[in-house]
Amino acid sequence: MSYVERAFYQYVKNIFTSGFRVLFSKKYLFYTIAFCLISVTSTVFYLIGSNIESISADLLKDIGSILIGVELAFAVTYVFFGLFFSRYPAKYWGVPAFLTAAGVSVLVYFVPAISPYIAAIGYLGWILVSIFLTFSLSRNFWGNRIFGSVMFLGKKADEGSVLFSSIVFILSLVNLGMTGYLIYNVIINFNLFLLITSVFSLLAIIIVNIIVFKLGKKDDVFYTILAFFYVIASFTLWKLTFYTSAGSLPSDNIGSVLVALFFIFYTVSNYAKKIKKIEKETLQAESEEIPKSKEKRVIEVGDIEIERIDEEEEEKWALLNIPRSIGPLGILMTVMGLILSYHVTYLQFLTGDDIFSEFFLSKNDLVGIKDKFSVILLTCLLIFFLLNYLWSEDFRRYGSPTLYRFEFLPPYDELVERIERVRKGEDSWKQYANMLIKEGVKAGAKSTAKKVFVDPSKKVAGAIGGAYTKSKEGVTKGFNKVFKRKDKKKKR
Repeated sequence: MSYVERAFYQYVKNIFTSGFRVLFSKKYLFYTIAFCLISVTSTVFYLIGSNIESISADLLKDIGSILIGVELAFAVTYVFFGLFFSRYPAKYWGVPAFLTAAGVSVLVYFVPAISPYIAAIGYLGWILVSIFLTFSLSRNFWGNRIFGSVMFLGKKADEGSVLFSSIVFILSLVNLGMTGYLIYNVIINFNLFLLITSVFSLLAIIIVNIIVFKLGKKDDVFYTILAFFYVIASFTLWKLTFYTSAGSLPSDNIGSVLVALFFIFYTVSNYAKKIKKIEKETLQAESEEIPKSKEKRVIEVGDIEIERIDEEEEEKWALLNIPRSIGPLGILMTVMGLILSYHVTYLQFLTGDDIFSEFFLSKNDLVGIKDKFSVILLTCLLIFFLLNYLWSEDFRRYGSPTLYRFEFLPPYDELVERIERVRKGEDSWKQYANMLIKEGVKAGAKSTAKKVFVDPSKKVAGAIGGAYTKSKEGVTKGFNKVFKRKDKKKKR
């Protein structure tokens, strides 16, 4: 596989492997098992009781209804205790959480009228959280120090184009056609909410094309992240257009549930390294004293000293204080609780029963509101992120993380030309490889020796930074030395 393919597959693989490892670790195992048991058993009994006619069907139906109430009760408990108490030791709030789940279950059973309110709030709440997670997904892929660097490999920072801009542009044209259809539908059958949604969708398309053709030149990392955030999140517009054109009622499908489950793995995978680091620091603190003040690490690049920015220092945006204050367990419990509510709502589309039958909104109306709300929220978040990028230095650091581009690599067209000459036998690849290694190592070793031995007061990190710069210059000179000579010989 190519570097790009490996980077993509490795990123997705890491989400599932690290997420699975955290979910089934000792600290989170109970919450994961409880989530799985509740959602699976409620699904089985609810579907069997609602779709099979037999002597025991009524009993199964009653059990399914009870389990739906239990699932909603656990949804409330997960969200409430995840937001406010999860940072404290579980021994202080574990029993109150269990009693809360039991109490809400009894309340929902005897007062079923509150069920649709809980399900609707959790359903819409999950949509709000999931779209923020979609931005995080795009940011953590394109801005990942390893995978993002592979994607931007050899691309100069001042080149200024959004990655895969043509794909983003084509998809924006497709979305423009769908938005045009929605506006046409509004003209025929006036719907104020659909009209507002169409206007916001059109505004999002305009913003994305400004990003592709104008703003991307200022910061290709951030605007690539923002462009692909739009691409991923705008698929709700496709769904909205589909059931509007078909004249069918809005509904949900299994794909939405699978996406929700994927976000559980993604959420906890983000904390896998941090959890491991916290545990390591705790063990270290028990064995030795850890200094409270952290020395700033400085890297010398040429004659300039640059303070190294760690990933933790990049993530100082004010909005990130919310998940940071809740903690990994709180985030996991909140996401699981919202997904439980979402799951209960989804089950209503698989059965003849409907907890929303006496609610002021039907289940189809709720989905319609959710889809339109998602399109409007997407546009609002695009504007919100753009304004934060202009006004907040902390967000700029978070939204445009540092990558290793290796800009000294030759341009793509030149690289293709050289590979073609090697393929035809006109040049030897060994000659290019030897020259690159020779020039790079020579310049790097010379810089390192000078900084470490000639001036021992310099830090080793500075020496390495200088060596990297000199190696880069050496490799570039190596390319020029070999390539230019070949070109001159050819001209003669």
